[in-house]
Amino acid sequence: MDVDRASLSPEAQTELSGLEAFLRTSGPGASPEVSRARARARATAAGLREIPVDIERIAERCGYPVQDRPLPASERGTIARDGGRTVIVINRDRPGQAASERRWVVAEELGHALLEHTTLVASSAPGAAPAIPEPRRRNEEREARAFAAEILMPEEKVRGRFAELAPRIYRTLGLRQRESETGEVVVTLARMFGVTPTAMRVRLEELDLLR
Repeated sequence: MDVDRASLSPEAQTELSGLEAFLRTSGPGASPEVSRARARARATAAGLREIPVDIERIAERCGYPVQDRPLPASERGTIARDGGRTVIVINRDRPGQAASERRWVVAEELGHALLEHTTLVASSAPGAAPAIPEPRRRNEEREARAFAAEILMPEEKVRGRFAELAPRIYRTLGLRQRESETGEVVVTLARMFGVTPTAMRVRLEELDLLR
């Protein structure tokens, strides 16, 4: 992925690294776990037509309402118990968290919950160190990212919107102009779907719409 990492904030660099790791394992030969996550996301969003999807409404409809609470500075969100119910918690003290980042965190945590990951158990015990083997944790994070990408950027809708905008790229002459036009298309799509440009670019590359 052609991105100047030095120009990105630490948070954006972390997001980019995570998304690139997801992209490397989510192509045509994706694991059964990633395929399962995508299928669950499509089933969860079945019947929804609006873009961007209202991910917090979906989460509440699935039985996981979203709450804002203080969390450690390194955490964007988690899953926790609130009395007799399980909730998705967003770090209310995290400075500069954009709406697109919040939506991604909610989608990822919802993926953990609906896919019944062990992180759900670990998150329900405040102060306890999560006793989850590292390979399993990595697999669950990969599944949750696949779920988030599919529910926030449904393949059919991304392909449809991209097809409408792609002629802008193909009509350009010269590499620099094409790169500029591609960047504008990515930003436009990111705004449509309520995600970051980084997430949208990864999604387009995953779908072989950008190379």
